[in-house]
Amino acid sequence: MTRTHRQLSQALRRQGVQHRNEVRLRATNWEYAYVADIYIRERHAVVEIDGPSHIGREWRDRVRDAKFRRDLGIRTIRIKNSEVETDENRVARKLDRLLRYR
Repeated sequence: MTRTHRQLSQALRRQGVQHRNEVRLRATNWEYAYVADIYIRERHAVVEIDGPSHIGREWRDRVRDAKFRRDLGIRTIRIKNSEVETDENRVARKLDRLLRYR
């Protein structure tokens, strides 16, 4: 787990958002599982924190997000590393509001 991932996870917990970190998700028709940064089961959502490793992978990320939605009914929200580094509490509040009214 990266530092920014840990920061956002702690901020979400302070907001009272129950979640799990680094969760393997897999549908029966997939060849392999994907690891989600943050999984919020009660809100059917995954939060992905996009850092430098996602540069040039945007297309693969979109395909993965579509698979989550189509096969598992899970919405993916992507947050930039820099947003979390600037103010993880603001990002956690924003996510809480956004996911509350799914």
